Amino acid sequence: MFIRAPPQRFLRLKIFVFLSAICIFSLTGTYMFASYIDTASKNRNYLTLGFHHVYVVSERTHESRRREMARLMRFQGILFGFYPATSPRDIDNPGSYTHWVGEDQWTRPMANHTESPELLAHFRTHMNVINDVVRLRLPSALVLADDADLELDAKQQMHAVVEALPTTWEILFLARCGPPEASAPLPLLPSSHGRLLVASGAPACSFAYALTYQAAYRLRRVLNNMWPSPQKSFDHVLGDMIRPLYMEAYAIEPPLVAKAASADSAAAPPLYSLHNSTLLRLGHTI
Repeated sequence: MFIRAPPQRFLRLKIFVFLSAICIFSLTGTYMFASYIDTASKNRNYLTLGFHHVYVVSERTHESRRREMARLMRFQGILFGFYPATSPRDIDNPGSYTHWVGEDQWTRPMANHTESPELLAHFRTHMNVINDVVRLRLPSALVLADDADLELDAKQQMHAVVEALPTTWEILFLARCGPPEASAPLPLLPSSHGRLLVASGAPACSFAYALTYQAAYRLRRVLNNMWPSPQKSFDHVLGDMIRPLYMEAYAIEPPLVAKAASADSAAAPPLYSLHNSTLLRLGHTI
């Protein structure tokens, strides 16, 4: 004899199946969306050499450098933004200086300042960049000069470098302006092509460096206290903060970034050369 189940039981079963399907669909969708966001974030960081933003500082008059740099970065597939650098003329002629959109108002040096306009302009440029990193709360940023040259496989090598960096890093130098760092190297991934990551005891170069938000926040306080009459260059101030191990800094050896050859620098032999220059691949000539 067949006993028919009460209609209420079927209704409850349908509701249970319906709610279970909704839960499964929601969980699956959430997981897929989170995976997509994570992948997109990794891809974007890959396109910015492992950092959250790439600044290329350039004076207003450096139009040819910006064209060459834009060509290089486009070839490399690197996302970046030009950042207006303060020039010696801006220091000596404050009345004719025009603030760019979003720039903080800053105190001009005294008319009878003893520091060179070049030192003050370089110092102020990096102050502005660091202030921008703090203002935007960027977890990390890379700062490049507008006459930089990169290794042809810079993106792949930087991926290995970023993976090898300790989580406590604050400053990373991608170029240097003096002799190689002598510190004991840290192991890099096999894909690093023989490059080493070394603890930096002095600034390798402000020509190409990366920093974290924490480093930018600490640097900003020091630099603001020194302006508008810094007694040292930005590079020396950075070195003073690193040498007593106040900030955790690292350098890449051999460097991944070098100064582009130019007519001005042709007479002086370079400190080092890149293994595979991107600019040379693009047909760059002095």
